[in-house]
Amino acid sequence: MGDNSLEQEFYFQWHITERCNLRCQHCYHESYKSTGELEFTQLKEVLAKIEQALTVWQKVGSLSLTGGEPFVRKDDLFNLIDTIDESDVIDYFDILTNGTLISPEDAKRLQQSRKLRRVQLSLESPHAGKNDATRGDGNFNKVINAIRLLKQNDLEVSIMTTITKENKSDIPTLLDLLTAEHVDTFAIERFIPEGSGLTIKNLALSKEEAHEVFEKIHEIGINEDRVRVLMYRPLFCLVDKDDPTVGAMCSVGTNALTIMHDGTLYPCRRLPIAIGNILQEGIFKAWYDSDLLWSIRQSSNLKGKCGSCELVPICRGCRAMAYYVTGDYLEEDPHCWKQPNQSTALAQILRCAR
Repeated sequence: MGDNSLEQEFYFQWHITERCNLRCQHCYHESYKSTGELEFTQLKEVLAKIEQALTVWQKVGSLSLTGGEPFVRKDDLFNLIDTIDESDVIDYFDILTNGTLISPEDAKRLQQSRKLRRVQLSLESPHAGKNDATRGDGNFNKVINAIRLLKQNDLEVSIMTTITKENKSDIPTLLDLLTAEHVDTFAIERFIPEGSGLTIKNLALSKEEAHEVFEKIHEIGINEDRVRVLMYRPLFCLVDKDDPTVGAMCSVGTNALTIMHDGTLYPCRRLPIAIGNILQEGIFKAWYDSDLLWSIRQSSNLKGKCGSCELVPICRGCRAMAYYVTGDYLEEDPHCWKQPNQSTALAQILRCAR
């Protein structure tokens, strides 16, 4: 599961609730009220529309079921999992969870799913105090216990870390911990100052710090065979543009959509600009009529270094990071450390002068 190409696969990040039992400092949520949350019968309608689109496009589907915290809707979550398991067009799904609400019985039920690929949990540091300062008292021990519970049930576990100024140096030691706990994969997200995270925007990486972090993670991922380090993120191609397992183009407008708790469609969860509602207009109207998506698809619309970069087909920068730092999702990724060559820079100057 999960080895399909960009042309073969379409990805949906599906937030079935905005409710959550945690209040992490860097969270992209602005509200946890989950107003308009869809009932289970409506979730089934959403799934039917997903399957319809995949069938028309002749693509296989992948999903991430998340929130908020998806296990606050435990019964609906497991009923949805049972329905997904019967789908002919969805290849696999992941669950993105904080892990603190998973019981031994839940882990056994997850193990029975035919299409669950992995469960993703979050840790911000190998040091309990530093992790808990971001995610809440006692979170570190709860996540470690969740990892062990899931592994005892032969489930694949991934750890996601949101990188800030405070934890950017913790990655090697964190990977030591994850190796000891038999975690399968590790990935990072750059901290984007949005939602609740606006209160700690001073912790966002500088360009130089982002460069340092990406180089270090690439070095670890390539040279060590302990935990599989996933590097499918924009900017990783700046470290190694010739390795197809390093780097990925921003998925906005290419092969992904985000579905929110009330059916609202976003280009990406970290770019929360509504482009439709799946239950009101379906998927096709948003996908084919959104001016936002078309403006990003046309790479000549991108500004700054991104507008004339030869690596756009394998990167395109993070549109959400550009949006929250500059107010313009077409601007260059503010963390990009690539220096444009002379001809590229001249082409950009001429383009802007028109």
